[in-house]
Amino acid sequence: MESSSSYSDAREGQSFAGISNDQFSALVTVGSTPSYRNMGEDGYPHEESTNPLAVMPRGTHERDHGDIRSNGEASSAQSVRKEEVECKINAWQNAEISKISNRFKREIAVIKGVEDEQVDRATLWMKKLERKLEERRAKAHEKMQNDMAKAQRKAEERRASAEAKRGTQVAKVLEIANLMKVVGQPPAKRSFF
Repeated sequence: MESSSSYSDAREGQSFAGISNDQFSALVTVGSTPSYRNMGEDGYPHEESTNPLAVMPRGTHERDHGDIRSNGEASSAQSVRKEEVECKINAWQNAEISKISNRFKREIAVIKGVEDEQVDRATLWMKKLERKLEERRAKAHEKMQNDMAKAQRKAEERRASAEAKRGTQVAKVLEIANLMKVVGQPPAKRSFF
């Protein structure tokens, strides 16, 4: 008896390669409760637990219809076996979908990490470029200010030189005019300069 149960456990373990033993035990426990098997006199099922993942242990194909046992017991066993297979398939399907979803979530996290890294790198490069441009702009502004100050100094020097030259020439003209007034001779037709 024990060897057949270990054989069935091994077979069940093979068909549930994607499910842990704890999950499988939980499915068997949940499946051992009958689901809408008791029919009332009014033709409607009595209220009981329904679970589409319920796995019925082998040999438990009893129906709770009192003492009514008929030739349909073989078909009942087949339907129980069919339900058991369907439940195992559903459990496997859910486990595989769960694996795929988890893998997808990990992949999305990796993609997001790469995206964030590239965005950070591009932002850092842009800030560095802006900083360099700002330094160039500051240097260009300083050079422009220096050039303007230099031009203003040169203009002041030339203005001062021109003013001094004008003052010297005016002083010469006044001196010659005073000399002519003293001598009393009018200026000649051509200029003295």
